[in-house]
Amino acid sequence: MSRRERLRALRRARKAPPPLARYFVSRGWLHLLLLVGLGVFLFPLLWMAATSMKTDDELTNGAWLPATPRFVERSPYVREAPAPAKPIGIEPARFEKFLPMLESATRQAVDGANPISPDHAAAGAALLLNRMTGRVEAKLWEGEEAALREAYAAQLTPEAVREALSDRLARFEIRGLLFRTLDAHVTKVCDAKTLASTWKVDSGDARLMGMPEGGAYVEYAFADSAADPVTLCYSFDLPADFEQMHKLMVSYKADSSWHRIDAEMDVGTQRWISQRPTYLAQGRPASIMLQPPTFEDETYKNKIWVPLKRVEGSPPFAAVGARKATLRLTLSPSSTLDAIGAKMQFNYDRAFHYIPFWRYAFNSLLLVVLCTAGTLFSSTFVAYAFARLRWPGRSVAFLILLSTMMLPAQVTMVPSFMIWRELGWYNTLNPLWVPSWFGGAFFIFLMTQHMKTIPRELEEAARIDGLNAVQTWWYVIVPLVKPAAAAIAIMAAMGAWNEFMGPLIYLRDQSKFPLSLGLWGMRTDFSVGIDWTLIMAGNVLMTLPVVVLFFVCQRYFIQGMAMSGMKG
Repeated sequence: MSRRERLRALRRARKAPPPLARYFVSRGWLHLLLLVGLGVFLFPLLWMAATSMKTDDELTNGAWLPATPRFVERSPYVREAPAPAKPIGIEPARFEKFLPMLESATRQAVDGANPISPDHAAAGAALLLNRMTGRVEAKLWEGEEAALREAYAAQLTPEAVREALSDRLARFEIRGLLFRTLDAHVTKVCDAKTLASTWKVDSGDARLMGMPEGGAYVEYAFADSAADPVTLCYSFDLPADFEQMHKLMVSYKADSSWHRIDAEMDVGTQRWISQRPTYLAQGRPASIMLQPPTFEDETYKNKIWVPLKRVEGSPPFAAVGARKATLRLTLSPSSTLDAIGAKMQFNYDRAFHYIPFWRYAFNSLLLVVLCTAGTLFSSTFVAYAFARLRWPGRSVAFLILLSTMMLPAQVTMVPSFMIWRELGWYNTLNPLWVPSWFGGAFFIFLMTQHMKTIPRELEEAARIDGLNAVQTWWYVIVPLVKPAAAAIAIMAAMGAWNEFMGPLIYLRDQSKFPLSLGLWGMRTDFSVGIDWTLIMAGNVLMTLPVVVLFFVCQRYFIQGMAMSGMKG
């Protein structure tokens, strides 16, 4: 190579873009666009999964991600102080200007309420500031400092200060005990004013402390996660015979420690234990509903209670007239890993226990199998007539078939309901799967397009070998349309699994509900209304099988759509 050629090569090398720039210009921008699209479509699923692991407190506070619990060695303890939050509609500069004055007024009001420590005072003041600033009229932020201070100080009532301090002090409180009989009579078993003196600490490093407003809180300490549990004991007389007991409700307020509570109850010579644990999950009032086997176990209502199971070896029936009872609550420490695991599965455990989950899942799987089989049979059979057979009026019939795709489902909903009702199939699964055996316009069109690509020589050879039309369809055509059939099967299975409107219209018996309608039925609770974290856990359980099915079978789906002439 001459000197001139070497200089030219050197100049070209200097002008060439770096490898990363060449990659981005050629294919990198497309890869980046695909990753952005993937993130957009995955965001709702990730948000739903994150919400399913939150508590109601975190959802109310607007937290984007669930907090990571840690081992709590002692209680009461002071919760973390929130950062100052600017009220909506207030200019940041005005808020920053008046913030020192507001913090000073808040701290004076909190110090007068005798907080237990400086950290408690600081956390209570921060929470009180965020609560009260939003209640001040917006026009006062534009005026003088004196008017704003006067209006703000009027909001700092003793009740508001006590609520803020109580909210920032995490403690496990016992607030009462109620006894409910099978005929719906509710009796208060223990008086909240004397609860600290009537309940006892059987074991563990703990003591019961009374509260001025009634009830008692447990002051406990665990050296580590392997420390001995704390056992609380209360002996009382049942208001009625144990056979008449419906629920024993322990009212409490948790300290967000995620420690585990197990219940045990002695009635005469019988011993009953709780079948699943309760966790001190969040800092709002709640109750443990302990219930022995009753008529409700056979119903499909939301099972928000904790079932009691009789210990083997104890008599099957309590002695007649025996009403002496002893309730024990065992508080076991949870390590950081145990607390994280308990929080991750908390809402999912409730979803499995609150409703007959596996019954609903079986109904959904049954519908998926029947609908998928019917769709595959009808689409291949009818498409064979349109694509491979010659008969008068075929084009007109195919046009009429395609025109049915333009009819909204709402138009045919009422006539279809009347037809199924006259057949006596209302409140059965038949209206949900029988129509799939008569074909769907889109799936028939998809299969027809695929069958048109099959050479006619194969069909002619089959006829020469003595096969009739039906045998040719089964032995020749069906094996060749497996890619399109796989795509149809995936879409039919996903549609049957996610179907909600059909079960809602045709079913009233909960034992026949599919999972989509069953999860909708657990949307309410008797005391707290809609539990969104529980609903999100159910949605994840509902969505996960569909996502797994699509990713496992996506190769067949794409292949079937490409070979059917539907590609762009």
